[in-house]
Amino acid sequence: MAKRREAELRQQIAMMKATEKGGPDLREIPIPPNFREIVIESYDGTQDPHTHLQAFQTQMYISSGNDRLSYKLFSGTLRCVAMHWMATLPAKSIQTFSDLASSFVSQFAANKVKRLEVSNLFDIKQAREENLKSYLACFNNATIRGLRAGPFSDALALRKPASMKEIHACVEKHVQVEEDQLERRKAERALSHKDSKRPTPAKEDKR
Repeated sequence: MAKRREAELRQQIAMMKATEKGGPDLREIPIPPNFREIVIESYDGTQDPHTHLQAFQTQMYISSGNDRLSYKLFSGTLRCVAMHWMATLPAKSIQTFSDLASSFVSQFAANKVKRLEVSNLFDIKQAREENLKSYLACFNNATIRGLRAGPFSDALALRKPASMKEIHACVEKHVQVEEDQLERRKAERALSHKDSKRPTPAKEDKR
């Protein structure tokens, strides 16, 4: 265990040195005194890179971190294959966090989780020995994964529903919000169109 930890630390040091060759000196990027520690699952090279990057950026946003700080802290969320990849990046290949994020997603693109379509839900079959509760849990998770990013998917991610009933309740609430917003935008466009057709008052001749 001690040898394994020592090897990981050596890789982290090598990784930091490799990163410093390209972008700003990591030692010169200060961490604010009240900065909230980033707590996310480490990325080992087998998960969806988009999911990891999104989780990291969300934590940085909540903690009011900027791109320079993201550049410094992102390496601390990597381990195993992902850590080795970053340690072996070519010199001067990374200048900004945007460069790092793009390279990271590109390197591990093969692990991206395929977006589900509605038709995929019909392929989810209940196994012979699988109980109904377990089957419905798989169905619910597949439904959530198939959603586009937006307020509704964010709400489900923050509070995972335990049943289809909870999903339906959440759906109804967000459908109502979407419809209200749509009606409001229509009314605003109609009012704007009406104002644009209103004749401009003639200027008074001061002669």
